[in-house]
Amino acid sequence: MRLREFLFGTAFMSLALVTVAAAPMPDNSCVAGIGSQVWPWATGESKPTTDAHASVPATPVMPVPLLPSPIIIKDRIVGSAYFDALSILMAGNSCSDFFGGSSVSLEVFNSLMSRVRRDHFPVAIGMRMSGSITNVVNARTKTAYRLFDKVSINTNGPFYRRTIFKSEPTIPRIGNFRPDSREIRVLMLLHELGHLMKGAEGNWLLPDDGNDAQLSSANSHKINEVCGDEIRELGKSAANRKQSKQAQPQEALASVSTSPEPTH
Repeated sequence: MRLREFLFGTAFMSLALVTVAAAPMPDNSCVAGIGSQVWPWATGESKPTTDAHASVPATPVMPVPLLPSPIIIKDRIVGSAYFDALSILMAGNSCSDFFGGSSVSLEVFNSLMSRVRRDHFPVAIGMRMSGSITNVVNARTKTAYRLFDKVSINTNGPFYRRTIFKSEPTIPRIGNFRPDSREIRVLMLLHELGHLMKGAEGNWLLPDDGNDAQLSSANSHKINEVCGDEIRELGKSAANRKQSKQAQPQEALASVSTSPEPTH
């Protein structure tokens, strides 16, 4: 009997017409990366009510989807990578355009994340999608995509580690991104997303690359090509926040030192 993952809180699936492939498909393994910022209202907490958030923007804003899986809360690394990727797909940019736009890409991305699990594989594997395939057609948006039964993140791979043991060489970079970084995690998630969706010509955005390290590398290069600017911006934003926090005590000290002494 084929086991299926439980879909936790995926609002989009109620609109889908689902057909299941008759036979299991081969593994689609990829050598395919956290930030400390997690949107609190995405985990069920109330939205902020500050003046900065109270104003309504002139352009429509994509709503934050329901969390597709409990692992996003239980595993902080997976959770932060999820929100990083989500922030890119929700924005209008070349990366979200490559995946068909925000609405379409968010639907498929959340369906992908609903099946994510942690597993143990050789170091060379970053993530692996395997098992039977479900073909999904959303009756409302006419979006067609596929889902693998299992989406496994390798706990021995670059998503979590730079090295396995201190005496061993570091895990190789993927593109320009070092292992165990927020950038490489997002690259890996978007890499897998590319295997699930088709482009305008009817071909998969990224061809199947299981057991083909060279093709997997080329697929990662493609994601870096179309999404690299947005991925690199994640690191820049974190560095700016860190620099701002470090500057605050110094600015406060400077303000105190230059303040006039009180007169009596």
